[in-house]
Parts: sequence; structure tokens; C-alpha cells
Amino acid sequence: FPSATPHRSTFVRKGCCLVPHTPCAPMVDHQAAASQAAGGGDRVPFCPESMYHLVGSKLYFTVHEGQEVTAKMIRGLPALFFFSSTIPESYASFCDDFGPLDISMVVRFCEEIKSKMDHPLLAHRRIVFYTLAVPEFVTNSAFLLCCYLMIFEGLSPAGAWARFERVAGLPVLHYRDATFEMPTFHLSILDCLKGLRRAMDLAWFDAARFDVEKYDAFYESPSHDLNVMNPNFIAFACPKDEPDAYLTRDRKPSAHVEIFRQLGVSDVVRLNEKGNYSDSVFVDAGFIHSDLEFDDCTCPPSYIVERFLDVCDAAKGVVAVHCLAGLGRTGTLIGCHMIKHYGFTAAECIGYLRAMRPGSVIGRQQHYLELIAECEWKGNLPGVSDEALQKIIKDAWSAGRNAAVQCISQAATLLRAGSNLSALETLSGDEDVEEEGAA
Repeated sequence: FPSATPHRSTFVRKGCCLVPHTPCAPMVDHQAAASQAAGGGDRVPFCPESMYHLVGSKLYFTVHEGQEVTAKMIRGLPALFFFSSTIPESYASFCDDFGPLDISMVVRFCEEIKSKMDHPLLAHRRIVFYTLAVPEFVTNSAFLLCCYLMIFEGLSPAGAWARFERVAGLPVLHYRDATFEMPTFHLSILDCLKGLRRAMDLAWFDAARFDVEKYDAFYESPSHDLNVMNPNFIAFACPKDEPDAYLTRDRKPSAHVEIFRQLGVSDVVRLNEKGNYSDSVFVDAGFIHSDLEFDDCTCPPSYIVERFLDVCDAAKGVVAVHCLAGLGRTGTLIGCHMIKHYGFTAAECIGYLRAMRPGSVIGRQQHYLELIAECEWKGNLPGVSDEALQKIIKDAWSAGRNAAVQCISQAATLLRAGSNLSALETLSGDEDVEEEGAA
């Protein structure tokens, strides 16, 4: 690390903003105590190269427009310790999605920050995390820094997000689903933080005990692709006896058996069509195997939700759930359980699910979970009332989410009075919707 001692003439610290005393950045007076910032504080304008206070007297955040700017700042402000990370730029997108980063990346990033904060050679240095002025990178950096503030500095989700929310014009985006369609559900950084905080309060996640290597070994392995979502569920991609156009090698069910035993799985639930593997592999290994098939990229009819929750209630161990990719249908039904039993909002649920397994819950499934959060339950059978539906639609209109209204209305038909409607016919946009017989 550079050994230069602080030289106050090279920068001006005025509250939440540390501003270089150079022509490349504006001189702005932004005095606000940390406690005021946690409650929102005064809004300050965004300006590249300005450094925004995050916590204590050490940690700041800045956005640079290019590597040349970074090099100039490092040379011109030797009293500060500038550093960055590739993690905010490392999200592997499925489609037009760009985050949030998965939980292993969250832990890695937080440990990077903490190592700088605790390093003895930086004990008297201000630490400035920088990222490039690319909205996706800024958004992911803000999310990760908020996670650090929440996990290691003890801030609430709102308190952590307030550090960034107060910066007017900061190029932060809403997260979106893993499709190429126009997004109709806007997931905020605060939503993701609230979901993670709720999971922490439930003891589902503890950064100090989280095993990054195990996460990596389970996720997108050549022989299996699974994630432990919470103490009740594992989400995994469909096993396949033979390679196909989407998977260049097989992922045999037998490769999952020992892992499931180690993780305490008692039940396996299949949501996609048959034919990819033999169910008997799991049954012969002692697992209860349930088939609850409904069509890809659709939402489950209420009777499927009921049956799924019945399976979960009867399970003596962890329930391992898969559809084709283990993302959309799988995440949606796990989300129904989280909302019903643990009080997650739809947005908190989606934010948490995507942190545990990126890409979870897509398209109208997002709005379906909004409806599930407002459902009236008859045992495990969900139903949405006209009053609840009208409220959700009114809120969507008020928030300017016009494109979401049709998705919400169509998804609601699956939850009206526990009707057994075909997810495919309803959500594909067909006008003639026929009732299915009880299966």
C-alpha cells in the first residue's frame, strides 16, 4: 500500500461528500452527519469523481468515467486509498438481466471491503471504492456496498440504501427478470436488501458461516446444477439421462443422490414434463418423488400450489424442486411457500431468490407472486378476491407500471376462487380459457 500520510490540502471533506480540490470535480458543500444520512439526509447531486461518504470516517464511494480519470485521481490524491473490484462487473446474464449478484459474490465482495477496512496499513487512510460510470456496474456496486453496510456495519436495509438514495442523479437501475421481453416488474436494490435482511433474521443466511466453496461446487457443475435456497428447499436444474440441444453432456439423476442425502433431502418435486430421466432413480434411493407438472414460463394454477404446499407440509426433510432450468417455475413455487409461511413480500422474495439462484422467477411469475402475497388462504389453497386484485392493479397504475396491469389481471385468473385453470391457455394470451378437471 502507498505509505503517504494524509495531506488535507489535496481534498475537501464536507459531510457525506469528499471532493477533490482539483478542476476535474466540482466543489460542493454536502455536510450531513452519518446519523442524518441513515435517515435519508439531504439529497446531494451526483457528479463523477465526487466521493460520497458511506460509513464512519473511512469508507467512500465514487464513480469514474474512465481509467484515465482513475489514474489521475490516484496520482493527485495520494492521501486516499482507491480500490475497486471486478465483482460488480461479473454477473453472468441469461438474457437482458444484469444482477443482482449471487450470494457467494456478495460474501466475497464484503470480505474484500472488510479486509481493507481492517488492514493495519490503512488504519489512518480514507478508503474510496470506485466503479466505472456504467449504470449496470454502478447498480451492482451500490447493491454490494449496501450489503456490506448491512451485514458488517449493522445498518438496516433502509439505512444502507439511504447512502445512495440521497445522491440525486446517481445512475442506478432497477433489476429485471432473465428474459429479453420488456420488463414489467421493477426490482429495487432496497427490495433485495430487505429480502436478504429477512433471511438473516430467520437464520437462513450468516455471512460468517457461509461456505463459498460449497456454493460454487453445487452451482452449474457439469454433473449437477443446484442451490440451497433456505433450510426447506433446494432448487436444481432438471437431471437428464442424455445430452440435448441445451445441455452438451448428461446430468444423471444418480449424480444427485448422494448430494441430496448429505443435504437432508426427503422429497423430490418435478414441475416440468416427463422424459428427461427415470423417476425410479430417486424413488429407489429412498426419496419421495412427486409430479406437479405445468407449462414452461407460466404460473401455477391454484391447485398446483395447494398440492406443492401439501407435499412441503408432509416432508420429513428438505424438498428438492426442479423444472427445466430450475429458475422460473421452481422459484415461483418456493416463493409461494416463503410468502405464505414467512411473510416475505413479493419483491423481497424475488430479490432473495435471485441472490441464492440467479435468474429465478421470470415474466408474469413476478406478478403472480404479488397476487400470492395478497391471497386469502383456505388451508394451502390460495385465492385472490376482487378487492385485493383491484388494489394491486390500482397500485400498479399509480406507480406508472401500466404494462404490468395486463400481466397481473391474467395471472389473477389462476387464483380466482381456487379455480383449476390451465396456466398455458391463460398466460399465453388466448382469450378462450377452459377449466381443467380436477387432477
